[in-house]
Amino acid sequence: MYGELIVGVNMLFNYAILSFANKVGNVQATRKRLLLASFAGAVPVTLLPSSIFVIVISFVIMTGIAFGSSFEPWKKSASTVLIGAVFAGGLLTVFQYRTSLSTTPLTVITYAVVAYVSLYFMKKKWSDVRTTRQVASLKSTSVLRIWGHDIPVKVFVDPGNSCTEPLSGAPVHFVSFHTVEKAIPENLKTPLLEWDTHGSPELSGFPDVYHKDMRLVRLLTVQGQSWAIGFKFEQWTIQEERRLEPGYIVFTKKDRRYPDGVGAILHITAMESLIEEGGTVHVA
Repeated sequence: MYGELIVGVNMLFNYAILSFANKVGNVQATRKRLLLASFAGAVPVTLLPSSIFVIVISFVIMTGIAFGSSFEPWKKSASTVLIGAVFAGGLLTVFQYRTSLSTTPLTVITYAVVAYVSLYFMKKKWSDVRTTRQVASLKSTSVLRIWGHDIPVKVFVDPGNSCTEPLSGAPVHFVSFHTVEKAIPENLKTPLLEWDTHGSPELSGFPDVYHKDMRLVRLLTVQGQSWAIGFKFEQWTIQEERRLEPGYIVFTKKDRRYPDGVGAILHITAMESLIEEGGTVHVA
């Protein structure tokens, strides 16, 4: 039982470090892939914790599973993993020295939680610093794929747009209705134009075939609260090669707040895809 606990704690510690590297390096590895890599790295170290060779092999296997689509992305991400490990390890050393707790399962779990929380805040601070260094507003060309159509859209990244879909936490982007009107299926146009933003939030007025890709999105503005319909897009490519992470788009009929010539206002997370800070890497 104690062995399973140690594997679980090591897995949690590995996942915290891999998540840190995934976010800082903008690698976009899936959660399933990170969990598998965390487990693969935890088992050998638990069985032979004093073997340097096993530790090195576990590190290579873990980072290879998480980020090893090719050598360059792996090398960059592995370096970030080392930084996170050194930071968390140093913090735990200080924490252990200050608290002088006895070695019990509860103590081990406490150390793992401390490491996870510290890396989370370090990741958040890193992201905030990088964002403030970037340009306050960005424009770019893009191609939005939805309902089987590829639509050229000039986009604007708004640092103030942090709207997300409430269930998944996926980013929400705002797109001018007129920009994509020709691609909207005819049986969707009428209910979209008749949608009451302050009415009852339900999807019953829309064709059932589209419901699986639709979400209700609550908007909070200075004018108050309102409801919008978010549609899951198939793919969104900016600057010809960089893809936005999966998310939703909300159509707007009033475009006076859009910068001149822009057809979409992107979520703040799109800023990382537009600006190369050491490159953007996508894991296959």
